Amino acid sequence: MRKLTVTVFLALLLAGSPAAARAVCEAPVPESEWSLVKPLADSALMLGIAQVGDTFVVVGDRGHVLVSEDGGRSWAQKRTPTRVLLTGVWFHDRNLGWAVGHDAVILRTEDGGETWCRVHFAPELERPLMDVWFADPSNGFAVGAYGYLLRSSDGGLSWREEALNLIADASADEEFADDDEFGDEAADDEYADDEENGAWDDDEWLDDDEVAADLHLNRIVSGNGSLFLVAEVGTVFRSDDQGFTWVALNPPYDGSFFGGLTLVDDSLLVFGLRGNMFRSWDGGQSWRGIRLPVDTSLFGGARLADGGVIVVGTAGVMLVSREGDRFRLVQRPDRKALVGAMAAGDGAVIVIGEPGIERVEQRTLAGE
Repeated sequence: MRKLTVTVFLALLLAGSPAAARAVCEAPVPESEWSLVKPLADSALMLGIAQVGDTFVVVGDRGHVLVSEDGGRSWAQKRTPTRVLLTGVWFHDRNLGWAVGHDAVILRTEDGGETWCRVHFAPELERPLMDVWFADPSNGFAVGAYGYLLRSSDGGLSWREEALNLIADASADEEFADDDEFGDEAADDEYADDEENGAWDDDEWLDDDEVAADLHLNRIVSGNGSLFLVAEVGTVFRSDDQGFTWVALNPPYDGSFFGGLTLVDDSLLVFGLRGNMFRSWDGGQSWRGIRLPVDTSLFGGARLADGGVIVVGTAGVMLVSREGDRFRLVQRPDRKALVGAMAAGDGAVIVIGEPGIERVEQRTLAGE
């Protein structure tokens, strides 16, 4: 079951000195490995999106990178020195950014995505990277399958592999509060302590470094001075020191989490397999289950310009909420899977995934 889940997720989503890294960056990449400029590139599978100012950058299939300067109304493809699937992208400012993907590829740009340099590539490892984050222009890390974590302290010019540094279990007692709006009894039935299904095990496996290191680290979520890693086996990790050490959190669910975001009140929303969604107001010490009108897997989301929330997933699902507690369903007629979203400044939302890139207007999200 785990292999099937990982395969589906990867399909959708799916060290050297500074001097040596510069040499790799400046060395010519064979033309056969560069991405191809395609007239319909914005209709290809897209898995990562970033925004800096008025600029959007989207990455995805076959090394495609597309940039929009007009709120997602039009897109220009930029060539990259890779043809592998790109899964995540992060920009520190208007110029400096990084993208990651399969074959442990990491790309770096210094001109807002116009040109890209390949600074890491390890196809022999067969380990895809899923996401990347930088605290400042120098210090950042990338994460991926089987606990793969790479860290850089020179702006992404060189990378070193590290183990996930777990320092302790969560200090507070875990607590689960169901949403009264949907009935206590139903919530208790679904999330009750059940030793047979393992959902509320003592999590002794987290003390086993080999098991913890094997987890797929799916997304990095930042907010309120903390970082969160959403992973499989119902696991979320929190870091309060920019990703150098991590605490294992335990939401009341033992399936995979694929995404998350922080809301306007600094609470944390995580979501994943089969429409499971949870919210925490205390940094992941306690959780409340959020009832949804669908049970499809959820992959990405964004805060809206008005403070609301959108979460997207398989079957063309777009879940819209004013405060992150009660969600209303808006669904694509073609039911194509969506993986990520980012709010535009005028109330519209840019969604990405199986259909490529689409700008969804505010009236559509409102159900008009």
